Amino acid sequence: MEGRIVTNQQAEQLQGTFIDADTFLNFVQDINGIYFLFLSQQDEIDLANTQYAYLLDIPLSPFVAPPTPPRP
Repeated sequence: MEGRIVTNQQAEQLQGTFIDADTFLNFVQDINGIYFLFLSQQDEIDLANTQYAYLLDIPLSPFVAPPTPPRP
């Protein structure tokens, strides 16, 4: 799986920001605590003409999910 790496500051500032009525930005941390943004093709189209279009310029990087905590 690949996503766009953002800074901690970007993730904190933009988390939950709506880019239209149906779509909002959500950032996920990988195993190393690095924040990633994942976008569908439709999300990319929706984002392209907004003030957040610069996020589309971030190259894709491999995402390594943290381990799932054991169930009690």
